[in-house]
Amino acid sequence: MAKRIMVAVVGAGIGSLAGLLASFLGAGNVALIAGAVLGAIVPLVWLGSPGR
Repeated sequence: MAKRIMVAVVGAGIGSLAGLLASFLGAGNVALIAGAVLGAIVPLVWLGSPGR
């Protein structure tokens, strides 16, 4: 469980950096929030349910 939390936190950080780039290019501050949310959710969905 701790590994999934770490993946979500790191994903949110990377996503917010991508959102910062989009915000700099003119997408607005919503891009920061959307990037962080997508960065936290997508890796967890991609990895699927935890195994043994």
